[in-house]
Amino acid sequence: MSNNVYLIVGLELLVEEALDELRAQFHSDSLSEAFFESDAPVHEIIGALTTPSLLGGIRLVVVRDAEQLRKEAVDRLTRYMADPAPDSVLALLAGARTKVDAAVKMHGEVVALEAPRGRSLAGWIRRRGTQLGLKVDDRAAWAMIDSIGDELRDIDAALEQLSTRLGEGAKIGANEVRRAFPRLADERIYVFTDAVGERRMDASMAALRRLLQQNEPALVVLGALVAQVRRMIKVRRVADRGVGAVAEVAGMPEWRARRLQKQALSYGEDELIRAMDRLARTDVEMKSGESGTMEVALERAVLEIVSKRR
Repeated sequence: MSNNVYLIVGLELLVEEALDELRAQFHSDSLSEAFFESDAPVHEIIGALTTPSLLGGIRLVVVRDAEQLRKEAVDRLTRYMADPAPDSVLALLAGARTKVDAAVKMHGEVVALEAPRGRSLAGWIRRRGTQLGLKVDDRAAWAMIDSIGDELRDIDAALEQLSTRLGEGAKIGANEVRRAFPRLADERIYVFTDAVGERRMDASMAALRRLLQQNEPALVVLGALVAQVRRMIKVRRVADRGVGAVAEVAGMPEWRARRLQKQALSYGEDELIRAMDRLARTDVEMKSGESGTMEVALERAVLEIVSKRR
Protein backbone atom coordinates (compact mmCIF):
# COMPACT_ATOMS: atom_id res chain seq x y z
CA MET A 1 0.00 0.00 0.00
CA SER A 2 1.28 3.44 -0.94
CA ASN A 3 2.04 5.93 1.80
CA ASN A 4 1.60 8.90 -0.52
CA VAL A 5 -2.18 9.27 -0.12
CA TYR A 6 -4.20 9.52 3.11
CA LEU A 7 -7.86 10.14 3.82
CA ILE A 8 -8.44 11.15 7.44
CA VAL A 9 -12.10 11.07 8.51
CA GLY A 10 -13.59 12.11 11.84
CA LEU A 11 -14.26 15.01 14.20
CA GLU A 12 -12.26 18.12 13.33
CA LEU A 13 -10.26 18.07 16.54
CA LEU A 14 -9.24 14.43 16.05
CA VAL A 15 -8.49 14.98 12.36
CA GLU A 16 -6.13 17.84 13.20
CA GLU A 17 -4.36 15.66 15.77
CA ALA A 18 -3.92 12.94 13.14
CA LEU A 19 -2.58 15.53 10.69
CA ASP A 20 0.01 16.57 13.28
CA GLU A 21 1.08 12.93 13.55
CA LEU A 22 1.42 12.80 9.78
CA ARG A 23 3.59 15.91 9.87
CA ALA A 24 5.85 14.29 12.43
CA GLN A 25 6.04 11.08 10.42
CA PHE A 26 7.22 12.88 7.29
CA HIS A 27 9.20 15.63 9.08
CA SER A 28 7.03 18.25 7.42
CA ASP A 29 7.01 21.97 8.24
CA SER A 30 5.20 25.10 7.04
CA LEU A 31 7.70 25.67 4.21
CA SER A 32 6.99 22.26 2.69
CA GLU A 33 3.21 22.26 3.12
CA ALA A 34 0.34 23.49 0.97
CA PHE A 35 -3.28 23.82 2.09
CA PHE A 36 -6.41 23.89 -0.03
CA GLU A 37 -10.14 24.06 0.60
CA SER A 38 -12.37 21.61 -1.23
CA ASP A 39 -13.50 24.24 -3.75
CA ALA A 40 -9.96 25.15 -4.83
CA PRO A 41 -9.20 24.67 -8.55
CA VAL A 42 -8.07 21.06 -8.86
CA HIS A 43 -5.22 21.99 -11.20
CA GLU A 44 -3.71 24.02 -8.34
CA ILE A 45 -3.88 21.00 -6.03
CA ILE A 46 -2.27 18.77 -8.66
CA GLY A 47 0.33 21.46 -9.32
CA ALA A 48 1.28 21.57 -5.65
CA LEU A 49 1.56 17.77 -5.55
CA THR A 50 3.86 17.66 -8.56
CA THR A 51 6.05 20.57 -7.47
CA PRO A 52 9.07 19.47 -5.39
CA SER A 53 9.65 21.05 -2.00
CA LEU A 54 12.13 23.92 -2.15
CA LEU A 55 14.04 22.43 0.76
CA GLY A 56 13.91 18.86 -0.50
CA GLY A 57 12.23 16.05 1.39
CA ILE A 58 8.51 15.37 1.42
CA ARG A 59 5.92 17.94 0.36
CA LEU A 60 2.65 17.65 2.30
CA VAL A 61 -0.47 18.80 0.45
CA VAL A 62 -3.63 19.05 2.57
CA VAL A 63 -7.18 19.32 1.22
CA ARG A 64 -9.87 20.17 3.78
CA ASP A 65 -13.57 19.22 3.68
CA ALA A 66 -12.86 16.47 1.17
CA GLU A 67 -16.47 15.27 1.41
CA GLN A 68 -17.39 18.42 -0.54
CA LEU A 69 -15.04 17.83 -3.49
CA ARG A 70 -16.66 18.42 -6.86
CA LYS A 71 -16.81 15.78 -9.58
CA GLU A 72 -13.94 17.27 -11.60
CA ALA A 73 -11.70 17.30 -8.55
CA VAL A 74 -12.70 13.75 -7.61
CA ASP A 75 -11.90 12.50 -11.12
CA ARG A 76 -8.53 14.29 -11.36
CA LEU A 77 -7.43 13.27 -7.87
CA THR A 78 -8.50 9.67 -8.48
CA ARG A 79 -6.29 9.56 -11.57
CA TYR A 80 -3.44 11.15 -9.62
CA MET A 81 -3.67 8.53 -6.86
CA ALA A 82 -2.95 5.76 -9.35
CA ASP A 83 0.49 7.27 -9.98
CA PRO A 84 1.31 9.74 -7.19
CA ALA A 85 4.42 11.90 -7.08
CA PRO A 86 7.04 10.00 -5.04
CA ASP A 87 8.09 13.03 -2.99
CA SER A 88 4.60 14.31 -2.14
CA VAL A 89 1.96 13.20 0.35
CA LEU A 90 -1.71 14.00 -0.25
CA ALA A 91 -3.77 14.30 2.94
CA LEU A 92 -7.52 14.56 2.41
CA LEU A 93 -9.40 15.67 5.54
CA ALA A 94 -13.10 14.98 5.94
CA GLY A 95 -15.86 14.88 8.50
CA ALA A 96 -17.91 12.28 6.64
CA ARG A 97 -17.74 9.78 3.79
CA THR A 98 -16.34 11.09 0.52
CA LYS A 99 -16.47 10.23 -3.17
CA VAL A 100 -12.78 9.30 -3.08
CA ASP A 101 -13.11 6.63 -0.38
CA ALA A 102 -12.73 3.72 -2.80
CA ALA A 103 -9.79 5.28 -4.63
CA VAL A 104 -7.91 5.99 -1.40
CA LYS A 105 -8.56 2.45 -0.13
CA MET A 106 -7.05 1.14 -3.37
CA HIS A 107 -4.02 3.42 -3.58
CA GLY A 108 -3.43 4.76 -0.07
CA GLU A 109 -4.70 4.61 3.49
CA VAL A 110 -8.02 5.58 5.05
CA VAL A 111 -7.75 6.68 8.68
CA ALA A 112 -11.21 6.55 10.28
CA LEU A 113 -11.25 8.24 13.67
CA GLU A 114 -13.90 7.53 16.28
CA ALA A 115 -14.44 9.81 19.25
CA PRO A 116 -12.89 8.20 22.34
CA ARG A 117 -15.18 6.97 25.09
CA GLY A 118 -14.67 5.68 28.61
CA ARG A 119 -11.08 4.79 29.51
CA SER A 120 -9.74 5.89 26.14
CA LEU A 121 -11.40 9.29 26.64
CA ALA A 122 -9.73 9.65 30.04
CA GLY A 123 -6.40 8.94 28.37
CA TRP A 124 -7.14 11.54 25.69
CA ILE A 125 -7.90 14.12 28.38
CA ARG A 126 -4.55 13.50 30.07
CA ARG A 127 -2.67 13.77 26.77
CA ARG A 128 -4.49 16.96 25.77
CA GLY A 129 -3.80 18.42 29.19
CA THR A 130 -0.09 17.70 28.72
CA GLN A 131 -0.18 19.58 25.40
CA LEU A 132 -1.60 22.58 27.26
CA GLY A 133 1.08 22.40 29.95
CA LEU A 134 -1.14 20.80 32.60
CA LYS A 135 -0.48 17.73 34.73
CA VAL A 136 -3.86 15.98 34.74
CA ASP A 137 -4.13 12.82 36.81
CA ASP A 138 -6.50 9.93 36.11
CA ARG A 139 -9.05 10.89 38.75
CA ALA A 140 -9.16 14.42 37.35
CA ALA A 141 -9.85 13.05 33.88
CA TRP A 142 -12.80 11.02 35.13
CA ALA A 143 -14.06 13.96 37.19
CA MET A 144 -13.97 16.07 34.03
CA ILE A 145 -16.06 13.50 32.17
CA ASP A 146 -18.58 13.53 35.05
CA SER A 147 -18.74 17.34 35.16
CA ILE A 148 -18.41 18.28 31.49
CA GLY A 149 -19.64 15.24 29.58
CA ASP A 150 -17.97 13.35 26.76
CA GLU A 151 -18.07 15.93 23.95
CA LEU A 152 -14.47 16.60 22.92
CA ARG A 153 -14.94 20.26 22.16
CA ASP A 154 -16.49 20.88 25.58
CA ILE A 155 -13.65 19.04 27.31
CA ASP A 156 -11.01 20.83 25.24
CA ALA A 157 -12.54 24.21 26.12
CA ALA A 158 -12.58 23.24 29.82
CA LEU A 159 -8.91 22.25 29.72
CA GLU A 160 -8.05 25.58 28.12
CA GLN A 161 -9.94 27.37 30.89
CA LEU A 162 -7.93 25.47 33.51
CA SER A 163 -4.71 26.33 31.69
CA THR A 164 -5.64 30.02 31.60
CA ARG A 165 -6.68 30.13 35.25
CA LEU A 166 -3.96 28.00 36.82
CA GLY A 167 -1.03 28.48 34.45
CA GLU A 168 1.49 26.18 32.83
CA GLY A 169 2.72 23.30 34.95
CA ALA A 170 -0.35 23.27 37.19
CA LYS A 171 -1.27 19.93 38.72
CA ILE A 172 -4.92 19.11 38.13
CA GLY A 173 -6.69 16.70 40.45
CA ALA A 174 -10.35 15.83 40.89
CA ASN A 175 -10.82 18.64 43.44
CA GLU A 176 -9.57 21.29 41.01
CA VAL A 177 -11.97 20.01 38.36
CA ARG A 178 -14.97 19.98 40.70
CA ARG A 179 -14.21 23.50 41.95
CA ALA A 180 -13.89 24.84 38.41
CA PHE A 181 -16.82 22.92 36.91
CA PRO A 182 -19.32 22.10 39.66
CA ARG A 183 -22.01 21.47 37.08
CA LEU A 184 -22.52 21.38 33.36
CA ALA A 185 -23.96 24.78 32.36
CA ASP A 186 -26.84 24.75 29.90
CA GLU A 187 -25.22 27.69 28.15
CA ARG A 188 -21.46 27.32 27.93
CA ILE A 189 -19.16 30.31 28.26
CA TYR A 190 -17.42 29.60 24.95
CA VAL A 191 -20.75 30.12 23.13
CA PHE A 192 -20.73 33.65 24.52
CA THR A 193 -17.05 34.39 23.85
CA ASP A 194 -17.30 32.98 20.31
CA ALA A 195 -20.30 35.23 19.60
CA VAL A 196 -18.39 38.28 20.83
CA GLY A 197 -15.36 37.25 18.79
CA GLU A 198 -17.51 36.90 15.68
CA ARG A 199 -19.14 40.27 16.40
CA ARG A 200 -22.69 38.92 16.49
CA MET A 201 -24.51 41.35 18.76
CA ASP A 202 -27.83 39.52 19.20
CA ALA A 203 -26.11 36.18 19.85
CA SER A 204 -23.63 37.81 22.26
CA MET A 205 -26.30 39.45 24.38
CA ALA A 206 -28.58 36.40 24.35
CA ALA A 207 -25.76 34.07 25.44
CA LEU A 208 -24.62 36.52 28.13
CA ARG A 209 -28.10 36.84 29.59
CA ARG A 210 -28.61 33.07 29.64
CA LEU A 211 -25.31 32.65 31.48
CA LEU A 212 -26.30 35.24 34.06
CA GLN A 213 -29.78 33.71 34.44
CA GLN A 214 -28.07 30.40 35.20
CA ASN A 215 -26.19 32.18 38.01
CA GLU A 216 -22.85 31.97 36.26
CA PRO A 217 -20.69 34.43 38.28
CA ALA A 218 -20.36 37.70 36.37
CA LEU A 219 -16.66 37.95 37.24
CA VAL A 220 -16.04 34.49 35.78
CA VAL A 221 -17.77 35.54 32.55
CA LEU A 222 -15.73 38.74 32.50
CA GLY A 223 -12.53 36.73 32.95
CA ALA A 224 -13.43 34.50 30.01
CA LEU A 225 -14.10 37.56 27.85
CA VAL A 226 -10.80 39.16 28.85
CA ALA A 227 -8.98 35.96 27.87
CA GLN A 228 -10.81 35.91 24.52
CA VAL A 229 -9.91 39.52 23.67
CA ARG A 230 -6.33 38.96 24.78
CA ARG A 231 -6.07 35.99 22.40
CA MET A 232 -7.48 38.05 19.53
CA ILE A 233 -5.00 40.87 20.16
CA LYS A 234 -2.16 38.37 20.20
CA VAL A 235 -2.98 37.03 16.75
CA ARG A 236 -4.48 40.11 15.05
CA ARG A 237 -1.14 41.29 13.62
CA VAL A 238 -0.46 37.93 11.96
CA ALA A 239 -4.05 37.03 11.04
CA ASP A 240 -3.53 38.17 7.43
CA ARG A 241 -0.60 35.76 7.04
CA GLY A 242 -2.74 32.65 7.28
CA VAL A 243 -3.93 30.09 9.78
CA GLY A 244 -0.45 28.58 10.16
CA ALA A 245 0.96 31.86 11.48
CA VAL A 246 -2.00 32.24 13.85
CA ALA A 247 -1.55 28.69 15.17
CA GLU A 248 2.14 29.32 15.81
CA VAL A 249 1.61 32.61 17.64
CA ALA A 250 -1.36 31.35 19.66
CA GLY A 251 0.19 27.98 20.44
CA MET A 252 -2.87 26.00 19.40
CA PRO A 253 -3.80 23.45 16.74
CA GLU A 254 -4.87 24.82 13.38
CA TRP A 255 -8.51 23.71 13.76
CA ARG A 256 -8.82 26.13 16.70
CA ALA A 257 -6.60 28.77 15.13
CA ARG A 258 -8.88 28.98 12.09
CA ARG A 259 -11.81 30.12 14.23
CA LEU A 260 -9.61 32.55 16.18
CA GLN A 261 -8.22 33.99 12.94
CA LYS A 262 -11.74 34.70 11.69
CA GLN A 263 -12.67 36.32 14.99
CA ALA A 264 -9.56 38.51 15.13
CA LEU A 265 -10.23 39.76 11.61
CA SER A 266 -13.71 40.87 12.72
CA TYR A 267 -12.06 43.71 14.64
CA GLY A 268 -9.40 46.27 13.92
CA GLU A 269 -6.30 46.17 16.10
CA ASP A 270 -7.21 49.53 17.60
CA GLU A 271 -10.70 48.23 18.44
CA LEU A 272 -9.26 45.28 20.32
CA ILE A 273 -6.93 47.52 22.32
CA ARG A 274 -9.89 49.75 23.23
CA ALA A 275 -11.83 46.61 24.18
CA MET A 276 -9.14 45.60 26.68
CA ASP A 277 -9.18 49.10 28.17
CA ARG A 278 -12.97 48.91 28.43
CA LEU A 279 -12.81 45.53 30.16
CA ALA A 280 -10.23 46.84 32.64
CA ARG A 281 -12.62 49.67 33.54
CA THR A 282 -15.48 47.20 33.74
CA ASP A 283 -13.53 45.08 36.23
CA VAL A 284 -13.14 48.13 38.48
CA GLU A 285 -16.81 49.05 38.07
CA MET A 286 -18.00 45.54 38.88
CA LYS A 287 -15.88 45.26 42.01
CA SER A 288 -16.72 48.76 43.26
CA GLY A 289 -20.40 48.79 42.37
CA GLU A 290 -20.05 52.04 40.42
CA SER A 291 -22.47 50.95 37.67
CA GLY A 292 -25.09 49.35 39.87
CA THR A 293 -25.03 45.58 39.57
CA MET A 294 -22.15 43.59 38.13
CA GLU A 295 -24.45 42.25 35.45
CA VAL A 296 -25.38 45.75 34.21
CA ALA A 297 -21.71 46.76 33.98
CA LEU A 298 -20.88 43.62 32.01
CA GLU A 299 -23.78 44.06 29.59
CA ARG A 300 -22.78 47.66 28.89
CA ALA A 301 -19.21 46.61 28.16
CA VAL A 302 -20.30 43.91 25.72
CA LEU A 303 -22.62 46.32 23.91
CA GLU A 304 -19.79 48.83 23.51
CA ILE A 305 -17.22 46.26 22.36
CA VAL A 306 -19.34 44.39 19.82
CA SER A 307 -21.03 47.43 18.25
CA LYS A 308 -19.33 48.78 15.12
CA ARG A 309 -18.30 52.41 15.29
CA ARG A 310 -19.27 54.56 12.36
